[in-house]
Amino acid sequence: MIKDNIENKTLSIRISTDGFCFCSYTPSIPGSLKYFMYKPEKNLTLTTNLQKGIELCPFVSDTEKYDVKVIIETNEFTTIPVDYDDKQCYKTFYRHCFPKNDTRIEIVANRLNAQGLTVLFPVEKALYEQIQKLGDVTYYSSLSILLGLMTSKPVEENRYMLAFFQGDIAMYISMQDGKVQLANALKSDSGQDNIYYLLNIWKEQGLSQEENVLYLCGDSSVEANIMTISRFIKRCKRLNANQLFPSTLLNKMEGIPFDLQALILCE
Repeated sequence: MIKDNIENKTLSIRISTDGFCFCSYTPSIPGSLKYFMYKPEKNLTLTTNLQKGIELCPFVSDTEKYDVKVIIETNEFTTIPVDYDDKQCYKTFYRHCFPKNDTRIEIVANRLNAQGLTVLFPVEKALYEQIQKLGDVTYYSSLSILLGLMTSKPVEENRYMLAFFQGDIAMYISMQDGKVQLANALKSDSGQDNIYYLLNIWKEQGLSQEENVLYLCGDSSVEANIMTISRFIKRCKRLNANQLFPSTLLNKMEGIPFDLQALILCE
C-alpha cells in the first residue's frame, strides 16, 4: 500500500511556548485534515506538555508510529552554505553563533538547496527524545518553511522583504534575486516593537520606502499593524491564505499558524 494513502499516518506538530498545534492530513484523501490545539501549562516543561498534548489529542497515539513533521519555534538559528553541510559540525557552527552550554540540546537542520543554505537550530534534548518516539521525524524552522514557500510560489519582485509575526516571535527575511540577504528573528512584547525592528532592518538593508515591497504573514497581529506599517512602507502586501492554499481546506484551518499551514500544504 502507498504510504500517502494511509490516513492519519502523517503527523505535523508546531511546538511553541505559546501553544502546540497537532495536524493530520493526507492530500490523497479528501476531508482528511484533522487538527488539535493544546495550550501548554506554564509550570511544566515543554517535554511534559508534549506528552500531555499527545495524550489529549484525539488522533494521536504514543503507541503508533508516524511520519512526523515538527516545527520548532525559536529565534536561535543560523545558516551555513550547503557546501559545509556536515552533521558532525552542526554543534560547532551553532556554538560560534550562540556560545553557551550545548549539552542539553540537539542541533537539527533543514537543507535548502534552492537557496544554497542549511538552517541550523536547537531542540531541547529531552523534547527531542520525546518527539523521536513518535516515528520518523523531520524538523523544520519557520525560516526554512517561509523560504520554501517563497521559492515554490515565486513573487514578481526581485528585491523585497518578508515579515512573519507569530505570538512573541517576529521574523524578517530580506531577499534579492531569489537569494537571502538577511534572516533574523526577534522576540518582542508588542506590535510597536515589531514595527520598530522592521523599519530599522528595512533601512539597514537599503530598501526603498516607495519602490520595494514588504510581504506580511502570520497571526492576527498582521492586520493590527499593517495600517501603521503602510505609513512608512508604501507597498505592503498581505500573504493571504485564500491566495496561497486550496479554498476547500480553508474553512477547516482557522487558527492554524501560517507556517504550519504552509508546511502541510506545500510539502
